[in-house]
Amino acid sequence: MTGLIMKDLLVMRKTMKSYLLIIVLYVVLAYLDVLNYGFIITFIQVMLMVLPITAFAYDEQAKWDRYAVALPLGRSRVVGARYLFVLMLTVITTAMGLVGTAILTLVHEAEPLEMLLTLAVSTTIGLLVPAILLPLCYKLGAERSRPYLYAIIFIPTILVVLLAKIDVIDFSALNALEDLTSAVLLGGLSLLPLGALAALLVSYLISCRITAGKEY
Repeated sequence: MTGLIMKDLLVMRKTMKSYLLIIVLYVVLAYLDVLNYGFIITFIQVMLMVLPITAFAYDEQAKWDRYAVALPLGRSRVVGARYLFVLMLTVITTAMGLVGTAILTLVHEAEPLEMLLTLAVSTTIGLLVPAILLPLCYKLGAERSRPYLYAIIFIPTILVVLLAKIDVIDFSALNALEDLTSAVLLGGLSLLPLGALAALLVSYLISCRITAGKEY
C-alpha cells in the first residue's frame, strides 16, 4: 500500500513542485500584505481538490487500472491508497496553514482566531470535494468526472449568492458568533473537519463497492 502512495507521489511530483513554488510565492505576498491569508489557504485547498483527478487521468493514460486490479493487494487496498494520498495532502496543507498562522501572528501580530477559522473551513471543503469526486472518478473515469468538479464548486457558490440577494439567507445572523468565546468557536469549527473525515470514509466504502463490480 505504501508503494501505491509512493506511485502517486512520483507521478505527481512535477505538478506538486510547480504548486509548491506558487505556494511559496503566495506566502511571500501574504507576508508583504499583498494577498489575504484566507485567499492563500483557499487556493491551496483548490489545488488539493484537483490533484486526485489529475492522478486518475495519468492512471487512465497508462492503463494503470488494469494492472492494479491484478495485484495481490486487492481492489479495496488500491482504492484505500488513493484515499490515503488525499489524507496525506490534507495533513500537509493543514500543517502549512498552521505554520503560516504562527508566522503571521508572530511577525505581523495578526489575530490568529480568524486565520484558524478560515483554515478549519477550507480544510473541510478540501476533504468534502474529494469525498464526492473520487467515487465519480471510479464510476465514470477522470475526464467524464472533471465537469462535476466545477459543478460542485460553482453551483453551491452561485446558489448561496442568489439566495442571499433575495434575502432567503441572512448572513447578519453570523454576527451572533462574535458573542461566543474563542474556545467555543474553535471547538465548534473543529467538528467540521471531523465531519468531512466521516464523509470521506463513507466515500471510500462507496468507491470500494464500485470497483468491486467494475470490469477493466
